[in-house]
Amino acid sequence: RATSLKYDSSEWARVWKEKLIEHKWDIEQSLLFGQQASGDDGVNYTQGAVDYVLSNGNIFGMDLATKSQDSFLDDLSSYIDPRYNNSKATIFFCDTATYNWLHKLSGYFANNIGMVKPGVSTPADGATSMGRAEFAMGGKKKVFGVDVTTISSIYGDMNIARNIHLDGSDVKMLGINMKYCNYRPLAGNGV
Repeated sequence: RATSLKYDSSEWARVWKEKLIEHKWDIEQSLLFGQQASGDDGVNYTQGAVDYVLSNGNIFGMDLATKSQDSFLDDLSSYIDPRYNNSKATIFFCDTATYNWLHKLSGYFANNIGMVKPGVSTPADGATSMGRAEFAMGGKKKVFGVDVTTISSIYGDMNIARNIHLDGSDVKMLGINMKYCNYRPLAGNGV
């Protein structure tokens, strides 16, 4: 532990940091993809968000090659229906491809739907939008250390977070109402 190396001052601290990152990765994998069970060895396993949503939630198709903005807004209207989900605590976790697709949609609206004042071509010349975009990116903020992008839609604001754990899985977007989520680590897990 006392050795100072050329590229990293403390090898022990570097390895410890890598192990903590691996541990956090494993925790998030379990929170997303875990399946509830009690093992024969007395160990309890918590149900993950994806398993819960597949059993109890609204499921929509999300083939980005064929998904149109209109069909996406139809799906969104079912999910953000105030009769079932009137909370602003919903976060939509997306894989990278869907995150990019949503930004392209909001960028298309901002660049093509909004109109500029006649005779003005650039923002420096005082160009402002005379139209209204119904699907526009509102900004970025940090919530619990996670970058969350707000996209305004006709059904309300969507809080979007890119989640690389979903890359390579069948899940393109996972909407979770965080008001009903709890993180309760097991104390000893039966030991």
